[in-house]
Amino acid sequence: MNDDVLNRICVYCVRPLLHLDCRKVVDGAYEVIQLKGYTSWAIGYSVASLVKCLLRDQRWIHPVSVCAKGFHGIEDEVFLSLPTQLGSTGVVGVLNVPLTDEERKKLQQSAQTLAEVQAELEI
Repeated sequence: MNDDVLNRICVYCVRPLLHLDCRKVVDGAYEVIQLKGYTSWAIGYSVASLVKCLLRDQRWIHPVSVCAKGFHGIEDEVFLSLPTQLGSTGVVGVLNVPLTDEERKKLQQSAQTLAEVQAELEI
């Protein structure tokens, strides 16, 4: 990931909330791979859980990326990981988790930052 994009996302979204060095987070995956050898078991288990939920129409809640436009005052078409109910038809619904005013404002700022980055990428 481009350091400039990473820094812009971190400054507005992550760093103020968690007080961390975002490059360490991004590079952390490589450290895990070096220590474990690979991380495919977790990915495989996650995919299997999603497929099982869809095929069996279980309507479980999973954190998956969905279009966040319209949720908590988000006006841009950005995709965020939100608690989503999945069934045999796909997305059944997105949970409307109560947020404080401060949490809502920070979520909206994160969405706005992502929209700005998307616009710069001309996607």
